[in-house]
Amino acid sequence: MEKINKVKKSILEYNAKFGNSETVKNFENMLLDLKDPYLSCFFAENIKGANVEAHQKVVIESNNLWQNYSFARDIYGIDIHKNEKVILESKRPELCYFFARDILDANIEKLATVVIESKNAEFNYLFAKDIPGADVKAHEKVVLESKDARHNYLFALKVLGADKKAHEKVVLESKDPLFSYKFALNVEGADIKTHEKNVIESKNLYQNYLFARDIKGADIKAHEQLFLDGKNPYYNYYFAMDIPGADVETHKELIFKGKDRKLKKQFLADVYRSDPEELKN
Repeated sequence: MEKINKVKKSILEYNAKFGNSETVKNFENMLLDLKDPYLSCFFAENIKGANVEAHQKVVIESNNLWQNYSFARDIYGIDIHKNEKVILESKRPELCYFFARDILDANIEKLATVVIESKNAEFNYLFAKDIPGADVKAHEKVVLESKDARHNYLFALKVLGADKKAHEKVVLESKDPLFSYKFALNVEGADIKTHEKNVIESKNLYQNYLFARDIKGADIKAHEQLFLDGKNPYYNYYFAMDIPGADVETHKELIFKGKDRKLKKQFLADVYRSDPEELKN
């Protein structure tokens, strides 16, 4: 890459010195003989009067996928479908998504077919979200069948026309406390109680703390019991400090059974909002 950057710098300096003269054309011919897709992209984009068709041919024949995408995106006036053909033949869902998203006149239907056939949950979600005219239901089917909690949550949250209940079912069946918490927090119409059951059964203290703190109508006592049983004084401190309705005295008792004087002082100062008188003796 260092060598290519030096050549790029030389190209700009050469062009500044000789302009669009025959000398630059001779230089371009030598560059084309190198058949380097990076340099052809750079020359076609930065040098006025460059032989863009010849550079496009270099890029296409290199079969370099990202340079084909970049060439179609950055070079004006070319037949982008020549580069698109390389992308389609690669069967790479990420390249098809970026090509459809960023390049005017891309063949959305053909690019979508590759993405759908890839069964890749991430890029089917992104395609449905970002590409105008995308077949949302076709991409949604892939995401649902993936059973991927993260992308089902995101699809329900961000894709217009998503079947939220179908995606929620996948998240609930995954038993993933993080995405049950997020679904309950962010997706309108979520089944709060069933997500809460997932989170409590996971025994994940952090997700239970977040659920109790952030979700309206959460069963505070059910979440709190995990913290009272968990014997982690730091979680007792945070639960007592941040959760309205927490059993402050019981959390205090558990903290004061420990040896951490700094935490005891912090509890008294932050939760009771008083000087730590009990620790002066």
